[in-house]
Amino acid sequence: MRAWGRNIVAGMGALVVTSLLTGCGALFVGAAAGSVAGALYYKGELEADVDATPQAVIAATEKAFRDLIWDKETASASATDGLATARTATGKEVKVTVVTKTSEVSTLGIRVGTFGDENLSRLLYDRILAFL
Repeated sequence: MRAWGRNIVAGMGALVVTSLLTGCGALFVGAAAGSVAGALYYKGELEADVDATPQAVIAATEKAFRDLIWDKETASASATDGLATARTATGKEVKVTVVTKTSEVSTLGIRVGTFGDENLSRLLYDRILAFL
């Protein structure tokens, strides 16, 4: 009877852990992983803090646009902010904004299309980081 009781307790524990991982607990784990990676995708826009000036971020963005073979439309930057736009091969508008947060850190925002595209946003983000 004792072994049977331990099996029930072990089964209940496994059930609780499983429900946490498939419910809200998984969201918290995913959010923590996104924080470690440095970029958060929310409401169609990927946002991240990067260790660079707006001018450096926009220069890296232009290189990333060329690397991805996206048609650059505009690119400008100042000491406090910057903006770059491009179009993908299918015509989706890509908008990259940069705002100075501190003297060494800028906040980068990426939106692809009207409602956002997380996969393309993360692809561009990775390419921008590679050129910084």
